[in-house]
This record gives sequence, C-alpha cells and structure tokens, in this order.
Amino acid sequence: MRGNWRWAAALVVGVAACIVLPLLWRHAMVDLKVYRLGGETLLEHPKALYDVRLGGTPLPFTYPPFAAVVMVPFALMPWPVATVVWTVVTIVALVAVWRICITLPPAAMFGVVAASLLLEPVRETLGFGQVNLLLCALILYDVLNTKHNGRGIWIGVAAGIKLTPLVFLGLLAVTRQWKALAYATAGFAATVLVGFAVTPKAATEYWTSLVSDATRVGGLAFASNQSWNGFLVRVQGDLDGGGPIWLALAALTALAGLYFCRVLWLRGDRIAATAVTGLISLLCSPVSWSHHWVWCIPLGVALVQPFETRAKVAVGILWTAVFAIAPIWWPPNHENRELDWTIGQQIAGNAYLIAATLAFALLVVRTVKSSRHAVTSSCQPV
Repeated sequence: MRGNWRWAAALVVGVAACIVLPLLWRHAMVDLKVYRLGGETLLEHPKALYDVRLGGTPLPFTYPPFAAVVMVPFALMPWPVATVVWTVVTIVALVAVWRICITLPPAAMFGVVAASLLLEPVRETLGFGQVNLLLCALILYDVLNTKHNGRGIWIGVAAGIKLTPLVFLGLLAVTRQWKALAYATAGFAATVLVGFAVTPKAATEYWTSLVSDATRVGGLAFASNQSWNGFLVRVQGDLDGGGPIWLALAALTALAGLYFCRVLWLRGDRIAATAVTGLISLLCSPVSWSHHWVWCIPLGVALVQPFETRAKVAVGILWTAVFAIAPIWWPPNHENRELDWTIGQQIAGNAYLIAATLAFALLVVRTVKSSRHAVTSSCQPV
C-alpha cells in the first residue's frame, strides 16, 4: 500500500510539472538553433564559423570548433526532429545526474526528477536548448565512476565542447589521479586537433583571439550572469568586467576551492568534491548564465546528505526554493538596468552566488568539525 501511495504522489508531481513547465518554458530553443547553425556552417562554409549570425539575431556561434563538429548530426535533422531528440536526450541526462548522485526507489526517483524540471537552471536549459545537463551528466559519470576504462576522456571531450570543464583537470591533479588526468588532457587535445583538421582558419581565429573575448557571449552585467565577474560588474558599474579584482578573486576561489576538493575527495566525500569543482567553474568563469547552474543539483545533494531527516528536508527545501523561484529575476534587468540596483536588489539579484557561497561555507565548517571529532575520538583512551 505504501508503495502505491509513493507512486501516486510521484505521478501527481509529474503531472503538475507537465502542466507548469510549459508556462515557464520560453526562448524557443534559440541556443539549439545556434548549435545547428555551427554544424550547418561547418558543412557549407567552415571558414566562416565565427562570422555567421543566427537569422534575425546578433547571436554568433561561441563554442570551440569541436562543438560544431558534435552538432553536425543535429544540423542534418529537420528542426522538429532535432528539438524532440535534443529534449529527450536532455531529460535522460537529468535522470542520469540524479541517479549518479543519489539512490532512491523508482517512485521517489520519478518524483524528484519531475520536480527538478521546475528548477530555473533546468527549465532554462530546456527552454534554450542548452547543453548544460549533458555535460554535467558526462562529467559526473567520468569523475565518480572510478573503475571504467579510459576514465578522464569524457572530461576532455566535455571541455572540448565547452571550456569550463577544464577545471576538472585541476581536481584530478590535486587528488593525484595521474592516469585519469593524462586521459582527460589527451581527450581535450584531441578535440582541439579535430577542430584544426576540420576548419584550420576558424580554429586559429578561436584559439588566438575569440577564446579570451568574454563580451562575445553577451552583456556581462545581465542578471543571468551569476559569476564573480557578473557580480563585480553590477556592484562596481564597470561594463568592461571585474578587472584585477575579479582575476584575484577567481584565482583565490580556484586555489582555495581545489584544496578543499582535495580534502573532500580524500575523506571519501566524492560527490561533494565533484560538486564544489563544478561550483568553482561557475564562480570563476567570466560568464556563468543561470542555465549553467544545473550544478545546483549535485551541490544540493552534497549539502543535505549528512543532516538528519528533518534537517535534511528543511535544508533541501530552502536550497530548492532558491533555484525554483529564482530571485535573480526579481530586480529590474536587461539593458544594463542591473547597474542601478539597490542593496536589496543586489541581494536578490545575486541569489545564486550568495546561496552557493553559504553552501561552500557550510561544507567547510562541517568538514572541519568532522575532522576535529575524528581526531578527538582517536585520542580517547581505550
């Protein structure tokens, strides 16, 4: 009987998500259109990969050349077919993220996955037709499944599609996983070579100039940019970026974060170590749009795991609420209106950053307390 109630509750959640999600789903999968544009251009005019724009918009293809190679099959599909295939694959990736992070009965897993469709980073990923969940699932599998052959290659491939996964090479390095690091490095190098082989001109242009041009992907002040750089732009009112302060903050975050990831990994908290590494990539990237924050799922799992049941539920609800109601969209946004935010608007508009910073601090405090308790216990007379 209890199992039937669990399935009934899960189905209610699923139906509710199916009803609510279309009301929140927007953007007409414009990023998938840009991906397909990259694949189409590679087939027809490979030298012009970074010159073309999506029809009727100023949107260029901004990813490494290898990403355009990956998108060729979707460019060959009719648009309706491509949207269905991409959406199905994305939802499968969402299921994979949850299955890698936690073990639940089927009914509970169904309910959790359905409910997570309403998280703003997830629904924005679906609405834009973004690649975030696919890369997140790929990286989680490669990092946490320590026994599969060629471990590390998929991290390199993910970095060849979108550069931010390169931070996971840092995780492999600080935890001295040299074989996986070698595979990841080789995988990434292979994606670069593929790009040069397919379109030498565009690859040269990307790796010599475009790779460092953060403004190419959109306005840095935009509320959706939940990175240290976006935060500093909004606080300082400097449209050119956070400058030296951002570089120093990003370096400090990377160094301190990776050191903490090493501590977590060696303690056996591997989901936490992986999630914090993903958080480092979000904070330190010059641009981390809100749909990049699908890492809130593994980070939330790592955050609530050690709590007792009641506290776990309370913390989980609070964490989920931040990313479901998305306060970052409450203050005025677009057209650089973010530069005039009040203090209260800054708090709401940087909610993802604030929540992530608090989560990181909580994980550190918890780890320090656990280490002290272990030392104290080992010193007790027997």
